[in-house]
Amino acid sequence: MTTILILGGIGILTLLAELVLPGGLLGIVSALCLVGAVIATYATYGISAGTAAFAILVVIGLASISIWMKLFHRLPFTRKLILDDAVGVDATLLEKQNLTGQKGIALTDLMPSGRGEFEGRRIDVVTEGPSIQKGAGIEVIATRGPSIIVREIHVGN
Repeated sequence: MTTILILGGIGILTLLAELVLPGGLLGIVSALCLVGAVIATYATYGISAGTAAFAILVVIGLASISIWMKLFHRLPFTRKLILDDAVGVDATLLEKQNLTGQKGIALTDLMPSGRGEFEGRRIDVVTEGPSIQKGAGIEVIATRGPSIIVREIHVGN
C-alpha cells in the first residue's frame, strides 16, 4: 500500500513540476509513476481496486492541474515566467496603417514585393496582383499587420 501511495504522490508532484519546468522528462517520470501505482494496485488488490485506483488518480490529477492552473500566475516563483507587457502593437505599425490612400513611386520591380517611396520615405511594399515595374506610380490600398499592399496607378488617375 505504501508503494502505491508513494508512486501516486510522486506522479502527481512531477506532473505539476512539468507545468513549470517543461522539457518532457518530468512528464515521462510522472506517467511511469502513475501507471506503476495503478499496476501495483491491480496486482495487489485485484481488478475492482485497480479500477478504483485508476479512477481516483485521474480525478486527483485533473483536480490538481485545475487548481494549479488557477493559482499559477499568483505564485511568487511563477510570476517571473509570465509576460506582462503588451505585444503586437508599436508606433511603427500604427504609422504604417495610416498610409492607406497615399501615392508614390516603385523604387524597385515589385514581383510581388519590393520598395516604394511615399513622400520621401522608402518603405517595403507588396502588390495586390501582377508585378509592377520600377518607376511606376503606386497607391497604398491596404495594410495587413506589417504588410503594405499597393496597386499600380496610371498617370491619368
